[in-house]
Amino acid sequence: MAIVDLDATLAGSSTVTALATVGFALTSTLSGTSSVAATLNIVTGYAAPVNYVPPARTVQANRMVLDQVDLFLVDGKTRSQDVPISGLQLRAYLNGAQVSWPLVSGTGVPDVRVSSGKVYWTEFSAGFYNIRFYPNMLGLWRVLLTYPAYNQTVSLSYDVVAQASTVGSVGIRTSFVRR
Repeated sequence: MAIVDLDATLAGSSTVTALATVGFALTSTLSGTSSVAATLNIVTGYAAPVNYVPPARTVQANRMVLDQVDLFLVDGKTRSQDVPISGLQLRAYLNGAQVSWPLVSGTGVPDVRVSSGKVYWTEFSAGFYNIRFYPNMLGLWRVLLTYPAYNQTVSLSYDVVAQASTVGSVGIRTSFVRR
């Protein structure tokens, strides 16, 4: 097995240094004008996942938002279990401006106790997570949840709109029948 040092200089005064271990085991008997060719594959790490961003989901104002979050291990198939809040990073935006809402544990917090100003994180089954939050303003909300340990980011968007009004007159309609 041979050890090869690799140095590369990039534009902008950046430098990349890597130590690669390469092993070759070639046994062959060649006669005449024979030749051998080999292809070297270099793996620099696991491939970053492709992040799909779904379109904004329309939700009504004054309603709690509940959404599921999927986090996986390096293989991209095995669900990551017992992810602590400290292992995550949250960024929330309202109409393109960042709002500083913390990510807090939602374990044991009933839906009626979810309040504005926080995003609640819960593992409701082994490897299955959800977030809950109560948007306090109308507009386009975007929640980015990053899991740095496995290079994953989940992006969720919500279009918070005013509650639908009832069609017709406002008030009570009654009819009295005399018997």
